[in-house]
Amino acid sequence: MAELFTSLVPNLIQGVSQQPDAQRDPTQAELQINAVSSSAEGLRKRDPTQTLARVSSTSLGDVFVHAILRDRSERYLAVISSSSVKVFDLDGVAQTVSAPNGYGYLAGVTDAKRQIRCGTVADYTFVASSLKVVAMDAAVAPAVARPAANEALVWIRAANYGQSYRVNVNGTLATVTTTTTAGTAISTADIAEQIKTALAGVAGVSIARAGSVLHLTSSSTITISATDARANADITAITNSVQSFTSLPTIAPEGYQVEVTGDPTNSFDGYYLKFAPRSGAGTFGEGAWEETVAPGTRYKLDFATMPQVLVRLPAGTWYFGPLNGAALTGLTLPTWGQRTAGDSESAPDPSFVGQTVNDIFVHRGRLGILADEERIYSRAKDFFAFFPETVTTVLDSDPIDKTASSSRVSVLRYAVPFQGEMLLFSDDYQFRSYATDASLTPATDAITILTSYEIDTGVRPIQMGGSVVFCQANGDWSQLRQFSVRGAGTALVGDADSITDHASSYIPSGIFQLAANDTGNSLYCISSKAGYTNRIYTYKFLYRNGGSGIERAQSSWSHWDLPGADSILSIVAIQETLYLLVQRGGEVFLEKMPVLDRQSVAAAPYPLLLDRWVSTTTASPAAVRVPAGAYSAVTKVTTWTLPFTIRATTQAWSAYQPGYQGGVLLGAASSGNTITARGDWSAAQVWFGELYPFRYRPSRFKPMRTQGGGQVASNTLRAQIRHARLRYHETGYFQVRVTPTGNRDEAVYTFPGSTVSLLQGADEGQEGVFHIPMFGQGENITVTIENDTAHPCKFSSLEWTGLITGKGRAVQQ
Repeated sequence: MAELFTSLVPNLIQGVSQQPDAQRDPTQAELQINAVSSSAEGLRKRDPTQTLARVSSTSLGDVFVHAILRDRSERYLAVISSSSVKVFDLDGVAQTVSAPNGYGYLAGVTDAKRQIRCGTVADYTFVASSLKVVAMDAAVAPAVARPAANEALVWIRAANYGQSYRVNVNGTLATVTTTTTAGTAISTADIAEQIKTALAGVAGVSIARAGSVLHLTSSSTITISATDARANADITAITNSVQSFTSLPTIAPEGYQVEVTGDPTNSFDGYYLKFAPRSGAGTFGEGAWEETVAPGTRYKLDFATMPQVLVRLPAGTWYFGPLNGAALTGLTLPTWGQRTAGDSESAPDPSFVGQTVNDIFVHRGRLGILADEERIYSRAKDFFAFFPETVTTVLDSDPIDKTASSSRVSVLRYAVPFQGEMLLFSDDYQFRSYATDASLTPATDAITILTSYEIDTGVRPIQMGGSVVFCQANGDWSQLRQFSVRGAGTALVGDADSITDHASSYIPSGIFQLAANDTGNSLYCISSKAGYTNRIYTYKFLYRNGGSGIERAQSSWSHWDLPGADSILSIVAIQETLYLLVQRGGEVFLEKMPVLDRQSVAAAPYPLLLDRWVSTTTASPAAVRVPAGAYSAVTKVTTWTLPFTIRATTQAWSAYQPGYQGGVLLGAASSGNTITARGDWSAAQVWFGELYPFRYRPSRFKPMRTQGGGQVASNTLRAQIRHARLRYHETGYFQVRVTPTGNRDEAVYTFPGSTVSLLQGADEGQEGVFHIPMFGQGENITVTIENDTAHPCKFSSLEWTGLITGKGRAVQQ
């Protein structure tokens, strides 16, 4: 026996599900376009985009776009291609960029989104090309050439009575014997001077003296020995090495270099020193020995192959190029740190030398670089130094160079900050890069494997609240996972839950950018796949405390279409505003869209949902503001010229202001760049923009049973639908299309609404229930809610009523 039954769908904010109808929750939908699943307002038509500026009158081509968020007042977009770097502020104003060294570093880039990486700290943005192999400069130590090819020192260490000092230079022996008479003045300087005099005849050898030290130089090899009668305790000859540091005098020529060989079993022996005279001592005098680089060793990075920098200068202009120490207006560039101690074994090249840079980032006061399987950190608080200060000990501030080890080759692609640590992504693994102690030092640094998921290397994972979201490619479609951890310390465990299980063939492949709005619990992604380039795929989520802990209360996927756009080049979410670089025809525009949970149509006199909107008022930036309409007294027509070419149906609406009727559709156009209206509207405030369609198709109406903590469609009950009721609020227009299967006619029911009721602050006629007649079996009827107008629509719930018949009684499980 049939009975009348009413079923309530409590909300419409769970987005699209591609599950079979019988599995789909009633709050999920078959279709959702240009809608927001708002936990505050229910299902509503999305906010429109506003045109801020035309950033290019031609296509930008193959570009990578990087957001430079210096602080709350200075935010920019850097548009980087193989042949240029352009910078725009978020008002669309182009900045002056100078590149005195050209753009050769970027030459060869053919897929900028995949081949260019950027990282920003303060005024410096590091730009890395994954095609450029980093190399050492060909220059070798010493940086300043020695005055002669061959040199040696003779140091009179002590003056003793009755001692014989013998020095043999190239076969010429000089002997000085001191008196045995105690009380007679003798000195090391006198002994050195006597030896110098005795060796004055050695061919091709020049000798200089400072105190007790002789400096011998020659263009030919110098063969030298020095002995005394006290086991050489009072005299030492030095060429290019000594056994210990104590064998060196405190007087020497500036820049003289020696190797301290020491004990071969000590890993910190075998270092190099050069002499630095103290101030006022001249080029040969008293001073101190300091660590230096082994002669013949390459000691500096080739700045032309290192990541380049994009720097905002104090004058407000920008510089792109290498860190080469150049003096710019108001700023002298730093240089990449040089090897200042040791050789290629004791102070090896950073692992990125001979490799390409896959990512560049900043973490805990260090600049980080990913290259092949290595993660390399600079010195602490010195972003440009990748060589140690000393090779005689390991300092906490030293650079850190470590391999991410796994059972397979794991080329590191991305580094993402995560809960005070770094999450490293390779093609197949996710690594935890962290410090085992409070400070990050060479001793406390660690890298361990957390999880093993394949990732789409074409899109950077991003931090979203307390998690990290990354993309996986699956043929024609993309899946996204949300990475999180539990536990702490060495017991920390990672996992990555899928957030697209119920929409596994919904998001297209070719995703190249993700953006997160943490405040609004939203994620956005854009694709380069043909047919999908003018879409933004959106994910709304909400977590709450359940009986068993934190649970996901909302997981809503849908997409937004920009009908007049060819492609969306970049998206950046800042303080609940989404900034978009949009290509429309041969031009590129900067636009913005509010993405608050509650609808916000800034500056409009009433909610006016028109994409790409511009106006005749100061609500539009001057560069894209529409001039006042030109009225013709002959034709009695007002004409407006828009700052862009119309590419989709564009309407003109009047605003409310004294002397003019507001909320009036004045005219429309689908091409050209002008719109006309009958009458004199030349002094009126007018808004212009493109229409965009709202579509929502709820799950089909069917009896459900609660089972296993969820709802499933009943296989024994059938619903013969009589009607449905749609609860709306703050709504100006919508229509409902009821489509039965088979040959039955489609029915369309329209809610006309009123712009008057939508005035800000008005509360009349904004809420109600819309009756939708229909007759048929629930699973054979599709219901689509549509709104192709400029007016808003918001819906909170849907209820259907029908006759329920059944063939049997369900057994309770």
